[in-house]
Amino acid sequence: MSFDGIAPINSCVKQLPALGKPVFIADLHLSNDKQATKEAFFQFLRRDAIKFNELIILGDLFEFWAGDDHIDAFPDIINALKNYRLLGKSLYAMHGNRDFLLGKVFEKQTGAILISDPVVTYAGHERILLSHGDEWCTLDKDYQQFRSTLRNPDVQVSILQEKLKHRIDLANSLRDQSKDENTHKSYELMDVVVHDVARAARQANVATVIHGHTHKPAHHTHVNDDFRFDRWVLPDWDFENGKTRGGYLSYEGGFLHFERLS
Repeated sequence: MSFDGIAPINSCVKQLPALGKPVFIADLHLSNDKQATKEAFFQFLRRDAIKFNELIILGDLFEFWAGDDHIDAFPDIINALKNYRLLGKSLYAMHGNRDFLLGKVFEKQTGAILISDPVVTYAGHERILLSHGDEWCTLDKDYQQFRSTLRNPDVQVSILQEKLKHRIDLANSLRDQSKDENTHKSYELMDVVVHDVARAARQANVATVIHGHTHKPAHHTHVNDDFRFDRWVLPDWDFENGKTRGGYLSYEGGFLHFERLS
């Protein structure tokens, strides 16, 4: 599989059609050494996601993605997504901080559409801003510089011109570095800055924001500089070693609902 020269970030659409009955997930961090979490995802697609019209993945579906020539490492995940799409459902995926190299081959093999971060959509009559969320962790200056570098189209093209093995080694190295650095960072440093979320919401003319990344699922109502908005934070998933952490956010009957998976 040869690289087509298109930076993954340039593969994303900047507009999302209105959603009828969507379900939102993020931060599954799927990998082949997390079998229980993968099985929870497959069950979610069969039992839960099938009830909805659209599945929107707001980043970090994978623990890491070294490029679309890495796709052969995950045939079960790719087939599960493809089968969901073949049911007539719509499938959208956003880049996270671990799988920012998802590209056109991933789209073709799964039927997914890659969407920009952030992106505005409608659910019913409600205008909503969707994001992975890490761009709003602005207190962490080092991370923001790192993120900006990896979202640069020229940098992405340069990375994808390297051999797959080198990219996998790089991804593993960056993942280990991130885990080590995060043990020394405060929760405040790694959380979103509400003022920055509020500014993005105001610019997008929305009163509802949905994001992941922080692994701190919650529903917040904020009033920032006389601007009121709701912020829904998606849960991360972990079903390894007897854990049952995971869930989704759905839109039904004009309301957003959290559902926990067990």
